[in-house]
Amino acid sequence: MKRFAIGLFLSCAVFLLVSCGTPKAPAVSESQPDSGSNHVLLDEVNTAGKWFHAKKTRPIWAQEIKEAKKVKTLEGEETVEPGHFLCKGEAGDIWPQKKADLEKKYVATDEETDGWRKYLPRPDAEGVMAVQVDHPFVVYAKWGKLQGKGGDFLIKNYADKGHDHPADVWLVDRKLFGQTYERVAAAK
Repeated sequence: MKRFAIGLFLSCAVFLLVSCGTPKAPAVSESQPDSGSNHVLLDEVNTAGKWFHAKKTRPIWAQEIKEAKKVKTLEGEETVEPGHFLCKGEAGDIWPQKKADLEKKYVATDEETDGWRKYLPRPDAEGVMAVQVDHPFVVYAKWGKLQGKGGDFLIKNYADKGHDHPADVWLVDRKLFGQTYERVAAAK
């Protein structure tokens, strides 16, 4: 009986220690991010109600990647998979993009320099929804964890304008946003 009482006491003590310990933040896999990891930030910007419609206005250059490679973007290190494109903006900023996404947003021109083909924003592209965030923040994009600075923009696809917690969100540096995007006037 004494053994049973000691075993019961130890089991209860372990249970209390485990259940009353310091709460831990939910684990977030950086290699497999999910939209749930962006909930707090999205709730914050949705509550502020400052999303606006914007479109790219400047050309980019892109080249298809033949072998996987890591690249340093403004938001962190990202991997470009074979068959995807490495895109470069006028300010030298780079980012990876799938071919389908590139072709949905841009039109290829005949101009090519050193393996980089020039692309112009599609005039019929829907654009994006954007909101400026006034403090440093982290976004878990489909391709990884991105670090935003105060003043950078959180972006989602225009098609997701009615969704509070879309799966596809990313960020754009404040200076680059001002140089390459333009606010779309609201329809009257």
